Parts: sequence; structure tokens; C-alpha cells
Amino acid sequence: MNICRIANKNICNLLFKERINNVLLPFRTTFIVKRRYEPPVSKFNAKKPRILKARHFIYETVEDTDLTDPPDLHVVLTTFVEGIGDVGDVISLDPYYARDNLLLPNKAAYATPENIEKFSNMKKSKTERAKFSSIHAGTIVRTLSKSVIPVFMNPKDPWTLNKKHIQVAFRIEGYNVPEDAIEMPNTPIEGPDSVKEHADFAVFITINNTERVPVRCRLFHIKIGMETAELSEELYLNKGEPILAEQKSLLESMPMPEIIQDLSSSISLVEKYRIKYIV
Repeated sequence: MNICRIANKNICNLLFKERINNVLLPFRTTFIVKRRYEPPVSKFNAKKPRILKARHFIYETVEDTDLTDPPDLHVVLTTFVEGIGDVGDVISLDPYYARDNLLLPNKAAYATPENIEKFSNMKKSKTERAKFSSIHAGTIVRTLSKSVIPVFMNPKDPWTLNKKHIQVAFRIEGYNVPEDAIEMPNTPIEGPDSVKEHADFAVFITINNTERVPVRCRLFHIKIGMETAELSEELYLNKGEPILAEQKSLLESMPMPEIIQDLSSSISLVEKYRIKYIV
């Protein structure tokens, strides 16, 4: 009796596993085909329809939908989405990203006329301020907070750091920062001074007159013949000694750059997922 029970239990387990696997295995796909040979058409009110022959069941593939990209999906945002847009914005983008990252988390809805009108009115009547001043401000804040901006100064002539030096340093790194958006340290930094070589200080950058982010800068003295040389990554990854004692705690709390293994992560969402804004 016990042996029978064990055998029945094992058979039930096998059937249950097979049933589960059958649910998971099917894969939906679509082929568009056409007949190679046109079938004969039966006459109206014919007693017997014309019989199709074997050649009438030969098909040619017109399109395999797995090999073609689906069209972009049109959605309307229901909330602020960093790097993409704000509530009421109508966009078209990659359908896979739209479904997984916008529609399922309820950050967007299908761009039907009713939804467009609903969320456009919500955008007009919205009183609460967005988390960031623009859709890209959050990304810029995080990028700058992890950056190390090299500032190259003259090794012979005396100088005092000012906003113009910082503006040029940011421009070399690919950032266009106006002078009125730069906030210098309260204590002036003067040189040349070999003690300050590879040392750090912080400046504050204001984005859209709203976000204020501290940025780590690193001082270097230009060496003759190396004006166009590129610095090694090691000079950016480790924290340097602070030039100003008053900024020591601030610099210690600021993150350091990370080596990006996946270059696609540095591409903006707009470019990566073919996002287009529909007016």
C-alpha cells in the first residue's frame, strides 16, 4: 500500500511539472505568408467545392515579424519622469522600454485623445513644483557631483583663482558654464604653489537658477611640453588632499568618479530609446 501511494505521488508530481512546463514553453510569433499558386475559385451555388491540390498548400514567407522592429509607441506621461518629460507630455518611443518602464509603473498612459486631454488639463492645473527644474537637471546634478574637473594653472607667474579659470576648466571637460552660475570658495586660492599640486577644492554650480551642486576641482600646474597631454585615470579616481581646511568635510562627503564599463549607460534616454516629443 505504501509503495502504491509513493508511486501515485511521483506520477502526480511528474504530471504537475509537465503541466507547468507546458504553460511556460509556448512562444507567440507571427509569420505573414502567401500562396505560391493561386487556388481555384468554386462557382456560386456549386454542388461541390473545388478540391485544392498539394501545390495550393505551398506558402512563401512575406515577413517574419520577429526580424522586424515594432513601430514606436505613443504615450502621454502621467507624472514627472527624469530624463524624459513631465506630466502631460506626449512622446513616441521604443515600445519595449515604454511598456516595461512607463506603462507598467503607471508613469504613462496610451496616448488616446481622452488621456491626452486629461493629463494636459492636469499639467495646467498642477501647483506642486517638480523635483528638478528640467528633465535633464537631475542627470546633470548626479554627473557633476561625481566629476573631478582638472584646473591647469601657470607654474611660474603668480595667479589667483577666479571664475574665468573655472569656466575654462569646465569648457575643456565639455561643460558650458556661465560665470554667474559659478560660486567660488570664500578663501582665495593663490599660486603657484607646489604643495597644492594634485590637491582638491570645491566650487558650487547653479543649474537653471535652481539646483546648486558642489563640484570637485583638482589643481595642476602646467608642465612645459605637456600642455596637451591627457591625465591618467588614476589621477581622478582617488581623493586628493583639500587645499582649504574649511572644505575638508565637504570634499570627504562627495563621491568620486566611477569607471564606466557599459558605455551605453552614458547615452541619454532620449537618444537610446528614440524618444520624440509630439506637440
